[in-house]
Amino acid sequence: MTRLVTAMLALLSFTGCTLIDQKTFAPSPEAKAQPAPPPAPAIIDTRTALVTIDYSDPDPDYAQLLHAAVRAAEARYGDVQFDVISVVSSASDGQEGQERATGVMRAIMRDHVPADRIHLALRTDPALKAGQVRVYVR
Repeated sequence: MTRLVTAMLALLSFTGCTLIDQKTFAPSPEAKAQPAPPPAPAIIDTRTALVTIDYSDPDPDYAQLLHAAVRAAEARYGDVQFDVISVVSSASDGQEGQERATGVMRAIMRDHVPADRIHLALRTDPALKAGQVRVYVR
């Protein structure tokens, strides 16, 4: 009788188990590949630019406008920080965009603004026909 009870308990303890078979070791077939999600839309800066330099003319004359804007911002906020953001139409224009932003940064530094208060960035906007450098204050 004790053997029967022991055998019944052993059988009941295995009722939640599954048998080992090919499915145990073979991975399930992969689901069909989902199409890649569309790229995220470009992040547009919602701030109003202090100065926007448009490079539809290859060599725009922005020095006086930039000087006046920097002086006005400095007069209003003594420790103002400047974001100089070069916006290009494609990533292949990145090098040229960096050079433009660096030139604008140097122009701001000529107005005696320390380099640690000027922040450079590069963004792409496929909708642009010509590159731009935008100067923002923070």
